[in-house]
Amino acid sequence: MTSLNDRERSSAPADLLRHLQILLPALVWISSLVLYLTTLTQVHTFDALSYVLDVDRKPWQELFHPHHLAYGLLGALVSRLAQASGYTDGALIPLQVVNALAGSLGVTLFFALVKTITRRVDLSLGGALLLGSSYAYWYYAVEVEVYTIAALLLIVCLTLLLRLLEYPTVGGFALLGLVQGLAVLFHQTNGLLSVPVIALLVFARDSAGADRKALAPSAWRRRIEMGTAYALVLGLIVVGSYVLVGGVISGFRSWAEFLEWITGYARTGWWGGSITGDKWADLGAGLADTLAQPGGAWFGVGLVAMFVWHIFSLVRVYGRPALVLLSWLGAYGAFFLWWEPDNIEFWIASLPPALLLLMLALVARPTIWRPGVWAVLAIGAAMLTINYAAIMRRGDADTDLQRRIAEALAQESMPDDLLIVPDGLQELYLPYYEERANVFSLNQALFDSSGDWEAACTLVRQRIDSALEHGAAVLIGADVLQPTPTTLDASAGAWGRVGLLERFGLEQSQVTACFAAYASGLERVDLPAELPTYYRLPSAQQLIERGGWDFTRGHWGWRVGNAETASSLSDAPGWTLTPGVDPWLMSPPATIDPQRYRSIEIRMAATTAVRDAQLFFLDEQAQASEERSLRWELEPGMEMRSYCLDLTEQLGWSGMVTGLRLDPVGTGDGGWTRLEHIRLVAEPSDCPATP
Repeated sequence: MTSLNDRERSSAPADLLRHLQILLPALVWISSLVLYLTTLTQVHTFDALSYVLDVDRKPWQELFHPHHLAYGLLGALVSRLAQASGYTDGALIPLQVVNALAGSLGVTLFFALVKTITRRVDLSLGGALLLGSSYAYWYYAVEVEVYTIAALLLIVCLTLLLRLLEYPTVGGFALLGLVQGLAVLFHQTNGLLSVPVIALLVFARDSAGADRKALAPSAWRRRIEMGTAYALVLGLIVVGSYVLVGGVISGFRSWAEFLEWITGYARTGWWGGSITGDKWADLGAGLADTLAQPGGAWFGVGLVAMFVWHIFSLVRVYGRPALVLLSWLGAYGAFFLWWEPDNIEFWIASLPPALLLLMLALVARPTIWRPGVWAVLAIGAAMLTINYAAIMRRGDADTDLQRRIAEALAQESMPDDLLIVPDGLQELYLPYYEERANVFSLNQALFDSSGDWEAACTLVRQRIDSALEHGAAVLIGADVLQPTPTTLDASAGAWGRVGLLERFGLEQSQVTACFAAYASGLERVDLPAELPTYYRLPSAQQLIERGGWDFTRGHWGWRVGNAETASSLSDAPGWTLTPGVDPWLMSPPATIDPQRYRSIEIRMAATTAVRDAQLFFLDEQAQASEERSLRWELEPGMEMRSYCLDLTEQLGWSGMVTGLRLDPVGTGDGGWTRLEHIRLVAEPSDCPATP
């Protein structure tokens, strides 16, 4: 007869195991959260820094991105909460922490889902390990992006789908519509989840615990009621949110404006297109990199092989759930094969149903901790090891080439200088890390111009001319002047070689012509040899320090009034004008030291009958006056002459001189004037004699 103490001793291991299983979800959550928080990336994608800069600098009313409507608002809320807690370093770290929390919760919920369905601890751990250690899921859990929160909501949807498959209710479908609606607000493409929901309506049991047979009219009516509840809630969340943002908060005045906003990405022509052999190759690369970098293809082959090996058991035991999950994968897979198959961020939404299918296939064999499960755990452990190294390497700011480029450009520029960069990432690195806000790229110009090169070129020239007119320098990347295909970092969510010329159907000659007016004035910037080449159009102050302006190399931001460019002589060196009434040329703002320069050389010619030239020395308010000016008479004819203006005894050449204004003649009479240079000279004796 067994004693009480014997029974207590025999039940102790069972109690310990039961308590351990209760604690397992908490252990999964804590371990995944610690993993993500300790590997937060310091190297960010274009979209990540876009969100951060928007949240840090824009009012909340301007944070609604058409394709992930809720993320900007969430970012603003998180940022405000962080500020209220005393954190003042911006939204970057708080948003990364939120994603880490969402990522760890997603892994924990997936663990719980597999445990609920399979009642197997081994498979639950294997599924959670595969999901949490996959490169795509992990990377976006330590970055500032929309995909991790959307994935968390999709895992909730997955849980609801499988429960409603067995216990369908109107309220359950309404709840599913609510959660999916939130997922759509974090990424528009989660509207694709409606495909497995339709499959759910088809394959759901007629009532709790009853197998599906030929559907009676009442059963169809109930399915219609459930589908209607789902659609109404989903539509209320999604359509209502877009109407609220578009019609009230953003205040679009017309349906056309609203459609242009909501479909902007689809109309760029950058995504989508015919499904070619290259897209199938990109699909393979994208799925492999979603799992691991490197080695993802091998892990993928191993997981698929295990799935195929057990597929008949899966169909026999979990036929209806498998069909719903396969419809999920089919909908997302078909769309992203067309849209952008090599982008790992888009395959995160397919990881939970794909891994759940594998776990269901393995559970068909009842033996716990069987070889297939050990194989899954081994693959998960290998992915964890490999991806840890990849995540740490990818997120190390000390080895980030883009960060080094930004730092070098900041050292070679002033805050107001214009930097024209070849890729979008520097558009964000420079303002975020180096406080260089005046940054532009050809991609941005073309995006703003809807791909119209003439309009884009005009935008670029306007930015350059505006910077020079304000006295700033302009730094231009060599790859801007001569765009070449750029290798994109796979870990940032994009692959392949994407050339600006190919993307927009441009010729190099078009780009060269756009920058032709500035080409002769470009000077190479002294950057380290391993960094990309940049050129500079010097600022007004830099030109003054070198002695002045050589107009045979450019106009240098000087503005002209009451005169027109003489088109028939536009190819001649210098600046040729047909003066009108009271013509003038004004220099950009700068500081000229009258004590340093005692003479000014002006080289010009005039064919006008009136040849009374006048030079003004602008005061502290950048104003011209007769008291601060000098007059002289020009020689007639087309021959260029150097005029040396002695300023030694000149009234007004004192105090602070903030610029120059040249009136080439008092009034035009049909002739032209040509200006080659204005040179500041230390002493009158250094100025060449007038021919």
